[in-house]
Amino acid sequence: MKRLIAVLLILGVLCFAALESSSLLAQGSGKLAIHFINVGQADGILITQDDSQCVIVIDAGDTRYPSSAAHFKAYLTQHMAQGADIDLAVATHPHSDHIGSMQWVLETYSVKTYLDNGQDHHTKLYTNLMETVKQQKHSKGLEHVTYDDFPKSKQKPCGANGPKIEALYPEEGLDPDLCEKQQNNCSVVTKLTWGQTTFLFPGDAEHEEEELLLNDPQTKDALKADVLKVAHHGSDTSSDPKFLEAVNASWMVISSGEKNIGTNKRYKHPRLSTVRYLLEYAGDETNLHRIDTYDANKRRWKKEPIWGQLFVTAYDDSVVLISDGVKIIKEQR
Repeated sequence: MKRLIAVLLILGVLCFAALESSSLLAQGSGKLAIHFINVGQADGILITQDDSQCVIVIDAGDTRYPSSAAHFKAYLTQHMAQGADIDLAVATHPHSDHIGSMQWVLETYSVKTYLDNGQDHHTKLYTNLMETVKQQKHSKGLEHVTYDDFPKSKQKPCGANGPKIEALYPEEGLDPDLCEKQQNNCSVVTKLTWGQTTFLFPGDAEHEEEELLLNDPQTKDALKADVLKVAHHGSDTSSDPKFLEAVNASWMVISSGEKNIGTNKRYKHPRLSTVRYLLEYAGDETNLHRIDTYDANKRRWKKEPIWGQLFVTAYDDSVVLISDGVKIIKEQR
């Protein structure tokens, strides 16, 4: 009897170890690097799994902000050889500060899946990009998926061992008239899961799209994330307090331009009110420093102290966060 009990105990331990190992494998093994590239008043994000097992690009800098395109191209070239595979390229919406160098991405690398919001935009930049997408669908087998179709397709662009990628599309859909008037509110909102760590990329989603996501119980529950790419460059038309509460991120990155440089002479990001909302989630008052923020009420720039795990590319340059599936650290550069 004692021998039988011992055998059963050993089998139990082995089964538990196997389950634990399987669980850890499902959570993601190895490291994932999320690069928030300093592309000025624009977005450009590179995500790489160890040894380039999975590569994702979200947005591609601007064509108008000084050196945005040059910095974006140089950064990708430094981290990826020409012709390398990109498993998923996401154009959150067709504004030039998000698709600036996306045509170059498609022509320089081997993109497998291209995800966008499916909305037309009447600019030469967008028209040329979509012509390239169309050509590569026929010549290279590029798969073009739109925001509303991605959740239904159950795609796994990075396979079973890569990060999980979701498009958080509200059940009631997006208002076509609103999309026509304001493409920001039809931004592709994606969430990435690597092990126990999660990352939310809402493009330029403004209050209207945030509300749609909050009103759908399924997408609302999925908003919670450890890392938030702050929407719309820290604008006060995004990052509603209720939305930030649902996300409850402990790491936040604002991708924005410098004070009165290029297109940020007009847009004036980040906004003071938004930065103050974000600081409620930034953690302890360590890494204290001051950045330029725009006070819309007083119509003037103001040096505002920020701290903790809130970063701004205009001040911090490119920000790289590394996840091992359990913990997130900021790469020291």
